[in-house]
Amino acid sequence: MSANSLQVNAYSAIDAPSEELGASSRGNIGANDLLIVGPGVLGRLVAEKWREEYPGCQIYGQTVTTNHHDELIKMGINPCSRQTKLTYKFPYVIFCAPPSQTDDYAGDIREAALNWNGEGSFLFTSSSAPYDCFDNGAINEDGPVVPIGRSPRTDVLLKAEKVALDFDGCVVRLAGLYISFETCFS
Repeated sequence: MSANSLQVNAYSAIDAPSEELGASSRGNIGANDLLIVGPGVLGRLVAEKWREEYPGCQIYGQTVTTNHHDELIKMGINPCSRQTKLTYKFPYVIFCAPPSQTDDYAGDIREAALNWNGEGSFLFTSSSAPYDCFDNGAINEDGPVVPIGRSPRTDVLLKAEKVALDFDGCVVRLAGLYISFETCFS
């Protein structure tokens, strides 16, 4: 098999008894292989750029449902559902799932971090919502954050960020992720 070829193996939680669940690979996990928790809009962009940077790497996408697994396979992403027990850890894990899909967002971050082998990096994609700036003024990474207890929405994000940092992961706060640049510049 050439260095740039791709082998896709996907398993569905629907088709296998729970004791048999596991994500498969061509062997062991490579130095540039990536697990994307939440391969939606942002996760798919990450996968595309990652594949450009690291051709031949394995990219896995962990999802809440199996609804989009066929699409992920066509994109070269090995899908697995959240119920799937991964049998190995990854050097790179990025968490891109929104808090709206779960009742325990911080717990989901913890589970994702447990799939990281401590090499490479673990990245949690947060939101700019925790910044204490509600007048559309300028903010930067050193700006003040909303105190815990003021807003349930920001509490969820701040608690999730803390979990990522407790695992020695990184947090990036994104703004305007789902806007059209055509709208902004027209």
